Amino acid sequence: MNEVRNVLEARFPGLHAAIETLIVEAEADFNARAAQAPSEFLLEHTRRTAAIARKISAMEGADPFLPVLVALFHDAGKFHEGEYHADGIAEEEHAARLADEMLARFGLARGAIDAVVAALRALYDERLPCLGAARIVQDADRLDKLGPLGVGAFFTKAALRGRGLVDALAQTLSRELTYAQAAPRSMFTASGRQLAREQGAKTIAFFDQLLEQLEDWGIAAFDRHTVVLDEDFRSRDGVVVRGMEVAIAMPRACPDCAAPLALTHRRERGVKCERFIAYFNCGNCGYAGGTSLCLPVLA
Repeated sequence: MNEVRNVLEARFPGLHAAIETLIVEAEADFNARAAQAPSEFLLEHTRRTAAIARKISAMEGADPFLPVLVALFHDAGKFHEGEYHADGIAEEEHAARLADEMLARFGLARGAIDAVVAALRALYDERLPCLGAARIVQDADRLDKLGPLGVGAFFTKAALRGRGLVDALAQTLSRELTYAQAAPRSMFTASGRQLAREQGAKTIAFFDQLLEQLEDWGIAAFDRHTVVLDEDFRSRDGVVVRGMEVAIAMPRACPDCAAPLALTHRRERGVKCERFIAYFNCGNCGYAGGTSLCLPVLA
């Protein structure tokens, strides 16, 4: 991570440490309020996203300063006042306000501060144009969820939430597979698309092998379903794209009575995204389970 730190330290000594302290304190406050064990999951994700943003910047021949700065702030507002989305405001809006105050204190020029704030607000607000540093950071944030890094984060998050292996797969594997499939279409930069193709394939291959082994050893059996949304979607750049596939990984049979499970689904608008909600229902004993995910945003 020294490369990321050096990008900031060369121009504004102490800024990198101040941002990391802000993130650490916010995560600690959230964990304390939620009675969760101490963790640095958010800090580690932030560090990885900044490192990937620096890599993409180098591949694209861009100055890494603004992308790295935006990446370091992009989740700084996630645990606003020790809560998560309690006020219905996306974390990027809170992050933008935190960045504005801190960067002014460190003496950044008003133009640079405005560029960071604009990029943060544009990351997931589809009403705003995604330009400049925001394009690189959005690619970096998505790439952190792919390949070996993404798989590692998947299991780390499951452990922090107290989920076992099979439960974690039932709850959230659909999201991982859907994002891995859609990843190349979700990247803004040519470098991001190249990396997404490579890392997305690794994600899918790993989970395919894991599900195969679980079934071979008689531990659990999952079925993969593809839900095709045969409609027009508009990319962040305003291009109309036809169709989207949602990958659903669900238990093959009811965990209570072993009867087949039925799959149904619906969609609803959330704080930051359009959510796809899948339900796994047993007509024999009444068992009900399911999963949900934000539909991928196309670049």
